[in-house]
Amino acid sequence: MENNQVKLFIVDDHKMFLEGITSILNTFENIIVLGTAKNGEEALKLLPNFMPDVLITDIDMPQIDGIELTQKVKSLHPNVRIIAVSSHYKSSVISKAIQAGIDGYILKNTGKLELYKAIESVYNKEKYFTNEVKEIINNSIFNVKKTKENKVNLSDREKEVLIHISNEKSSQEIAEILSLSVYTIETHRKNLMRKIGTKNVVGLVKYAIQQGIV
Repeated sequence: MENNQVKLFIVDDHKMFLEGITSILNTFENIIVLGTAKNGEEALKLLPNFMPDVLITDIDMPQIDGIELTQKVKSLHPNVRIIAVSSHYKSSVISKAIQAGIDGYILKNTGKLELYKAIESVYNKEKYFTNEVKEIINNSIFNVKKTKENKVNLSDREKEVLIHISNEKSSQEIAEILSLSVYTIETHRKNLMRKIGTKNVVGLVKYAIQQGIV
């Protein structure tokens, strides 16, 4: 990211916050804010004109909220990375955002440097969740067992595959990265789901966040 200029688009229905975060981000030399929108509906109309690397969105907005916006953007523009900057602490909201395909989730009380770190991480195709958000996930109603009790033994290879799955890589892509067959990757995926006790990728991502794997 240091040698690249990261193109951003910001969506928030509060003008003061929108102007504030734009001003903060413009202080970084390698970040350029291409445009802004006051809600999800406006963002979807404007986005094709800008095609940013990273979209930053609030969650609670009129018309199309941040979760629905994430789903639509991921469907229409899958290469755009998305960070939620929200005041929502509820585990149910965070879980829905993860399920929608969010790449990062930080709270609005986050400092300038952590915001930059989140942008850097998702730009590099990694997930980013602040420690506060990870703690909320750990203590959420979605985790029947406490983290230590829910921890399972994963091999180094399984952890490697889990990281790539969490970063939205397909089995074919993971196979190419690790120089393995697609069948082997699919076997690892099934074993991960069995060990962790989940039936979908969302469960794998949540576990990876809980254990600090991503």
